[in-house]
Amino acid sequence: MVDYVLFERQRDLRPGSFLRYYLGGKVQRVVLVLHSYELLALLVGVAWVTNVEWLWGWVLGMLLHLPLDIVFNGKFASGGLVHFYSFIVRARAGFRADRFVDRRPQPVAADDFWGAFFKGAQLADGAPKDEHPSRGPDTVASQPAR
Repeated sequence: MVDYVLFERQRDLRPGSFLRYYLGGKVQRVVLVLHSYELLALLVGVAWVTNVEWLWGWVLGMLLHLPLDIVFNGKFASGGLVHFYSFIVRARAGFRADRFVDRRPQPVAADDFWGAFFKGAQLADGAPKDEHPSRGPDTVASQPAR
């Protein structure tokens, strides 16, 4: 939600609008501070030192959430998304979403909130994203982050 409002500059906070935006592949920037190996490592260290129960809960939640994200969102990048969950990798790519995906998601119908919620994003016939006319596909797999 932080990225949706601050970086994508979206103001429609209804769950359906939020879900259609992300599942429909409209995302331009992927800062996602809370989805990173670096944050996980920091939380493990702080939880270890402080032994605060809710921090351990956060750590365990991230240990479940990140692999599921990698598996289910990885279908949109031919090279997978293991590297994507590093904040440093995303920063080096300028936080541009198009640097990490090369397959288009199927648009989500306005009245299909629950279907999209439970199915997640679907590939649009497995079609690759259009290539940039001057330099080919604009993905991390074909163009390393600088």
